[in-house]
Amino acid sequence: MALALVVINKMQKPTIAYWGVRSLAEPIRMLLHHLEVDFEDKYYVFGEEEWPQDKERLGLDFPNLPYYIDDQVKLTESYAIFLYIALKYNPNYLGRTTIEQAHVNMVYGVLKDIFMPFALAGYEPDASTRMPMTLDSKRAALEKVSSYLEGKRFFNGDQPTYVDFYAHELIERIEAYSPDYLAAISPNFAAFKTHFRELAHMDEFLSRLRLKFNLSRAHWGN
Repeated sequence: MALALVVINKMQKPTIAYWGVRSLAEPIRMLLHHLEVDFEDKYYVFGEEEWPQDKERLGLDFPNLPYYIDDQVKLTESYAIFLYIALKYNPNYLGRTTIEQAHVNMVYGVLKDIFMPFALAGYEPDASTRMPMTLDSKRAALEKVSSYLEGKRFFNGDQPTYVDFYAHELIERIEAYSPDYLAAISPNFAAFKTHFRELAHMDEFLSRLRLKFNLSRAHWGN
């Protein structure tokens, strides 16, 4: 009797690619690690030719970093990557209802408006002046974020979502720059960090040697 040859198509291991720093990719790396997704963590070296070459050959619709590639998609833009990972591996990480999803996405928008200006300020030649000014300009928003967290383990209550991973990276960045800044606003940020660390695999991730916040050309966090 002839033996049937069965070929199993092995799924492509997903790749998240970014510079060899934390920044926009770190929350995505944490989410993948938490969801037990086996992925390739690709680091490009700023100033070398690999990324300019890959930018043209990978078939990305909107070439940029970070990018995420698996056997089904080639994505750029952090928000799109977050949504895809949650949809694919655990849709509850978007929020369990339409209302929850709307609120989670709202919080992401608020946090991004804090994260990006503060991160970019670290690259300015006058970063020592620009960073505290930027942080203070976001203090009212951070106070509202703290109020939103009041009485919650995570931003969606007891259920973690993708936005918690983005929030945690923002909090760590602010605390690395000014250790007492958030504590002076509210203990809610520290409580959130405690709950976040209790998530599956997060204590392991956060306890290992971490990348720098910024590239070497930055004036802080490098």
